[in-house]
Amino acid sequence: MRTKETTKTSSPICFMRIAIGLVYLWFGTLKFFPGLSPAEELATDTISMLTFHMIAPNLELVLLAILEVVIGVFLILNIKTTTAIYMALFHIFFTFSPLFFFYDKSFNGNPIALTLVGQYIIKNLIIIGALWVILKDVKTYGKSINIYPLGLFNKIFGNLTNVIFNTKQGR
Repeated sequence: MRTKETTKTSSPICFMRIAIGLVYLWFGTLKFFPGLSPAEELATDTISMLTFHMIAPNLELVLLAILEVVIGVFLILNIKTTTAIYMALFHIFFTFSPLFFFYDKSFNGNPIALTLVGQYIIKNLIIIGALWVILKDVKTYGKSINIYPLGLFNKIFGNLTNVIFNTKQGR
């Protein structure tokens, strides 16, 4: 059984948190640059439907980019992890709406034959599962899974991060 002390270096949970954070950071950053995100059109069309076309498409994308980048940074740096997870779950809930709003973009004629867009959406079930595991771990063992955000990298790269960031091991 893990304790708060062993939780500080729980590499698999920490890896999941950082990996999801990197995906959010990456996808969110792409949305700041028009035409760079392959999900740009789907995102703006979906947000327009959800907001009844009350927000300008350019603003929709910037707001979404900010949300995704904030979630990513929070997860990577282990800041407000519970809040970041709830923000991510809120975001992911709405990513399923194109399955209903844009049936022809999501399915190839029948409800089990997904298009690439449909597969892109359905894969979010994996992220939901991972976020649920991370959230349960955070709530069970305390504020953070890895008290020191660079702990996983220290395990992988030794003292390199300590030298670069002028920090001490074992925080």
